[in-house]
Amino acid sequence: MASIPEKIFTKASDIDIDHIVPLAHAHRHGADSWTKKQRRAFANDFDNLVVISDKANHAKSDKAPHEWLPLCKAYWCEYGKRWKHIKHKYQLIFTQQEQAALNSLAKTCR
Repeated sequence: MASIPEKIFTKASDIDIDHIVPLAHAHRHGADSWTKKQRRAFANDFDNLVVISDKANHAKSDKAPHEWLPLCKAYWCEYGKRWKHIKHKYQLIFTQQEQAALNSLAKTCR
């Protein structure tokens, strides 16, 4: 596996806890019919959470992999795997563009 460069943050305000699959994206792809309990479980699922810079989080917003990717290409494999895992885990709908992007990300895995 490729090494992911370490970045040191000195201010807590420079980091966010991000959802790999954003809440708004999930809502548009099947979560709109979930109960409050299901939405809470998704929002707090550690499999779907990652520490990210606040700038990257704002750039990502609620975008899917065909719309946004982490700047660090060494993370693309893991990002794609985690995205796919979460979407399957919660039975969310994949678009064709999203699936094509995930197939490309899978090619970065070694």
